[in-house]
Amino acid sequence: MLFSEIPFFVFFLVYLTLHLLLPASLRLYLIIVGSTVFYAWWRIEYVWLPYLLTLIAWAGAIWIDLAAPAHTRRRRLFVVLFALFAPLAVVKYAYFFLINIFAILPAGFPARDGINAFRFAIPLGISFVTFTATAYVVDTYRSKFPLERGLPKLLAYVLFFPHLIAGPILRPNELLPQFSRWSRAIDARFTLGAALFAICLTKKLVFADVIAGAVDHVFSSTAQQPSAWEYLLAIHGFSMQIYCDFSGYTDMALGIAYILRIRLPTNFRQPYTARSIVDFWRRWHITLSFWLRDYLYIPLGGNRNGKGRRVFNLMTTMLLGGLWHGAAWTFVIWGGLHGATLVAVHLMRNRFPQWKVAAWAAIPGTFYFVTLAWVYFRAPDIGTAHRVLLGPFTASWQGFGTFIETYPFELFLLLVFVVTHRFDAHARVRIATRTWNKGILWPIICALFAIAMTVSQGSSAKFIYFEF
Repeated sequence: MLFSEIPFFVFFLVYLTLHLLLPASLRLYLIIVGSTVFYAWWRIEYVWLPYLLTLIAWAGAIWIDLAAPAHTRRRRLFVVLFALFAPLAVVKYAYFFLINIFAILPAGFPARDGINAFRFAIPLGISFVTFTATAYVVDTYRSKFPLERGLPKLLAYVLFFPHLIAGPILRPNELLPQFSRWSRAIDARFTLGAALFAICLTKKLVFADVIAGAVDHVFSSTAQQPSAWEYLLAIHGFSMQIYCDFSGYTDMALGIAYILRIRLPTNFRQPYTARSIVDFWRRWHITLSFWLRDYLYIPLGGNRNGKGRRVFNLMTTMLLGGLWHGAAWTFVIWGGLHGATLVAVHLMRNRFPQWKVAAWAAIPGTFYFVTLAWVYFRAPDIGTAHRVLLGPFTASWQGFGTFIETYPFELFLLLVFVVTHRFDAHARVRIATRTWNKGILWPIICALFAIAMTVSQGSSAKFIYFEF
């Protein structure tokens, strides 16, 4: 069930009606039941998985809390984390590692034929569920959040359907306390939520889904000699596609939560206006960036043990962050490129603390590094990534007129995106919903819905991050 499809609108209308009618004491159970239906809409046979991971986190946190000595608590934490990550490791990475191990073994090695038994359909949002449950376990272990003895409340935290399958990745303090102070659902936040949802529905259905055709054509293994112009459009277009697709989804989640009087953390802040790769990761998929920092980079030692150790910790974090996105060498390369650039930026800042790059050079420089790295993220294999990166230099530059005639709407959308990206901020939407006349605001919201559904013709492509 996608946020951008008609079945979801029907589902949410029923859910919101029940949310308004039921007493506050029953809303936790409404979240659990409603989120279960939402998740099961995809594949009902995997609906047990988020329940299992939540049960492990709930029981594991209590088990850790019962231990008195610090070393016993630490050992129990490792056991619980192993149990939480085991399903993710098996279904998402076992086949990848086995296929690479057997690639270097003799062709007649007996166990080679059994590799396909480890090729699973990846359960929807398993990475996000695992990270959310891990945040709860680690934060209770660190005494940053009180232990939750009630399983229903923890289930509602993990299963809350707006963030369930593609984030934002939540910490327990960002959602659990809100379950204890329910208030009216129809107020100013309703308008804010509707406006945010309408804007981001447009980002997904109009911008991301329309440009996807031009991108897929070039990245396809069956692409018939694209022109250099098509390569340029695909390279730049995917930067727009992945941002409008992913930020569109998570901001729709924020809008839905606002309507339900729940506030979720912001996940994007105009990332393509970043002045460095460090700044980019403070603006892109913010909840993942901070999760990797707090639950991986800092526990590894962070920047506390010298430059060499800091380089190792940064590279390890970004390589694992790349692998988190998918079990393929292209994602490892993508993570490695970002890791190496982060290391270079930090070393330069330490060496030349007063050195600064002017915004006119820093912003496009960062954007083009990120855009070129995205090619590895999008490509199905390394060979395709290299073909696309070299395409503008090896393909023909002829046929510009045909190119313009073939992709006029895509080029128009790309231009609109470039001009408007720096204004894409929640604060602007919040101000508009507070200050604009409702007689003007609501027709605009309805018009955005109508435009999005008309362009999409009632259908929607799968969200990119559902695969992660």
